[in-house]
Amino acid sequence: MEKQEDHAPVTRTIARAVAILQAFDATRPELGVTEIGHRTGLDKSTVYRLLCALQQGGLIAQDAGTSRYRLGPGLLRLAGLAAQQLDVAHAARVHLVALAARTGETAKLSMLTDEDHLVRVDAVESRHQVRDVALIGHEVPLHAVSDGKVLMTGMSPARLERILDRELPAFTRHTVTDPACLRLEIEEVGRRGFALAEEELELGLSGVAAPIKNHEAKIVASLSVSGPSSRLPGERLAEIGATVKETADLISARLGYVEPVESNS
Repeated sequence: MEKQEDHAPVTRTIARAVAILQAFDATRPELGVTEIGHRTGLDKSTVYRLLCALQQGGLIAQDAGTSRYRLGPGLLRLAGLAAQQLDVAHAARVHLVALAARTGETAKLSMLTDEDHLVRVDAVESRHQVRDVALIGHEVPLHAVSDGKVLMTGMSPARLERILDRELPAFTRHTVTDPACLRLEIEEVGRRGFALAEEELELGLSGVAAPIKNHEAKIVASLSVSGPSSRLPGERLAEIGATVKETADLISARLGYVEPVESNS
């Protein structure tokens, strides 16, 4: 009970901020403080305080000429990300199911967050009693999993260096924590087309991943297969890697990606 009471003011503030955002619609794209107060039932001081906070986060914008408020560009970015996730997950679902059936192991779809973490978007778990259990919405450090290494190949040089400049924690004795070694591995992943991770996040767990690209040839997600190292030794991982890459290419094609034609000249 005490813990819930501690969170009550925060929850109430969030609910009020959401109410302000929902006060805008197609018929009222711009609103003043008084209008927002009338539509939400909040007093003007509360409305103004929350508008300032939302404006700082880019979720609300103010017209300099009229002083009225409208939805901000930050919402467009979030909406675009949500739509992208839905599009990728929809395009990948049937292939995710097929990949899990074909390999007998857990197949996962993952994407990159703005905070440079990997998040599980969808998964089909292996039917084996001993298997990798995928937690949807769970965030994972990039450098310790095959999915993360794949996503790092699609980063801008500045973003990649920002990650490599941070401390790379070791989860097992196999985790690559040296930035120079990780950079070389990422370059190799780009050439090979898929990434391997043998017991880097957890002892006894290994995986392989390949990139999913959109119509702009940007890496928007990773497709992976993971399971017990006893069933996925190095040679087996490499074999499955070709299958994962093949499946990822099919999903990429559904998203409009076209493989560049190599010139013979």
